[in-house]
Amino acid sequence: MFVRCWGARGNIPISGGQTQLYGGATSCLEVRTSDQSVIICDAGTGIRKLGNALLKEQRMEYSLLLTHAHDDHLDGLPFFEPLYFSDTRITVFEHRGLRDKLERMCDPLEAQKFSPQCTRTIKAAIEWKPALEHGYITEIGSALVTSIPASHPGGCAGFKIADRGKSVVYLPDNELDFDHGANMDFSAYVQMCSGVDLLVHDAQYTCDEYLSCKGQGHSSWRQALELAIAAGVQQLGLFHHDSDRTDDQLSTIVEKCKREAAQRSPRLLCFAMREGSEIVLS
Repeated sequence: MFVRCWGARGNIPISGGQTQLYGGATSCLEVRTSDQSVIICDAGTGIRKLGNALLKEQRMEYSLLLTHAHDDHLDGLPFFEPLYFSDTRITVFEHRGLRDKLERMCDPLEAQKFSPQCTRTIKAAIEWKPALEHGYITEIGSALVTSIPASHPGGCAGFKIADRGKSVVYLPDNELDFDHGANMDFSAYVQMCSGVDLLVHDAQYTCDEYLSCKGQGHSSWRQALELAIAAGVQQLGLFHHDSDRTDDQLSTIVEKCKREAAQRSPRLLCFAMREGSEIVLS
């Protein structure tokens, strides 16, 4: 199994010379299972480049896991080029209330009010799966996918993807120190993440920033690190980088995270997810 990051930024996509290392596209992760099934986590602007890569590879069948209805996890969908090919097959695992929003986004008459790209007619065959509630488990190729309630305004889900002894947990928007209705305390997240090979977790804030942003639905890098240490994960990928965060600032956060991990959990590998990075779990 391998994981490829196509977008790790939060809130809005950004560009510029100070964001070249980690990238500016919003949330999109590709997971390739051991039987080469393609699982896409979220449809932020990073999904545009992913779609182009899949077409070049002539891969036309995918599963799309959507965490929630906020725009930074959906805005790339109309620009996902495989949607406009008749031999594309997409299975969409939606979160509560997402189907109506997605159908409006992709309906030519409705969506052209917002984007000229949306005047094109979708030709892909789309199969809608039910909303992913707590503990929902499904098979995708050789992988077992389990939904995890995430603490985020409006409701949100994360996912655990397990495949032949390897596993990744994706929690892009999750405030560990505030309950937004997920009914998951810290120990419950520790249990869900226990022993995974890779934890990709919301780390939007610095510790100082979190003091004034508590309740807004995101965690600090140290909160993500606390979860990784408590759960005994092997690798922690910091995710959902603040849209104002420069490469230098992110690198400083990563170094702090590494130093603390080295003192408390020497085997834990910490890094920031960046656009274009690939992690092989073998």
